[in-house]
Amino acid sequence: MTTTTERESLSLVGRDENVKADPAPVLSVEDLTVTYGTGESAVAAVKNASFDIASGERVALVGESGSGKSTLAMTIAGLLDVSAGAAVESTRLEFEGRPARPETGRSVPRRTEGIAMVFQDAMTALDPVWTIGGQFKHVLAGAGITGRRERADTTAYWLNKVGLSDTKRVMRSRPYELSGGMRQRVMTALALCGSPRLLIADEPTSALDASLARGTMELLQNLTQEQGTALLIVSHDIKLCLEFSDTMLVMYRGELVEQKASAEIVATATHPYTKGLLGCVPTLANRSATRLPVLRDFMSA
Repeated sequence: MTTTTERESLSLVGRDENVKADPAPVLSVEDLTVTYGTGESAVAAVKNASFDIASGERVALVGESGSGKSTLAMTIAGLLDVSAGAAVESTRLEFEGRPARPETGRSVPRRTEGIAMVFQDAMTALDPVWTIGGQFKHVLAGAGITGRRERADTTAYWLNKVGLSDTKRVMRSRPYELSGGMRQRVMTALALCGSPRLLIADEPTSALDASLARGTMELLQNLTQEQGTALLIVSHDIKLCLEFSDTMLVMYRGELVEQKASAEIVATATHPYTKGLLGCVPTLANRSATRLPVLRDFMSA
């Protein structure tokens, strides 16, 4: 688990000098295990995960599909559907000093207050029936902004912040009338307009091409730095995360197998899976290779 001293140093990397990091963790996770099913059919999607995220820190959670990343993120956000057979156990799971365990006995999960989430697919995450303005209306009402003019001004402000200048048209539009990149930006604006203290971005670049993916990561980085918001990026793209995070958490088969500063992990990675993720990335250095390595080359070593 990241120590207080480590958190203080890591959270300052690449951050706005005007935003001061709080040395106390905004999120504390200790020995978190999430299991689906019961008895012999039980499967542990997350196994004894422990880490902290400081205020303003940018953390990347990387790993292949099925490694447990999204389950871990949904659990932290309070959105895991425990009524569907998921069991959550932990020594500590706290957000800003308060318990953040998903509530049992609810037919619909309720998000932990102060945490916002950008989901994987903006097309399915946004309501296809409601206009963008209508969706902002409900999010802002939850943040205590109920006046019609104030809501409109706040919506226009955030749409501008994410680079959507034609705010009136966007507010009147439904998600299917916008491009994929525009929907992704709307999702980011919706997540940040309520001033969360932690933003979880689950595969924010999975449906985007290389240029849009980089632009999305820069947008998330800049906006969270301006607000002093902690950021947890869930991704399979370790190369992109190296540039846009302070701390790297590597997940393999439900376990956090590596936790290091992003600036150091390339040179100091110890787990074969981490070395494999880094070694499989095409670079100019291996441009003449007749065969690129794959994960099993490292895992069998």
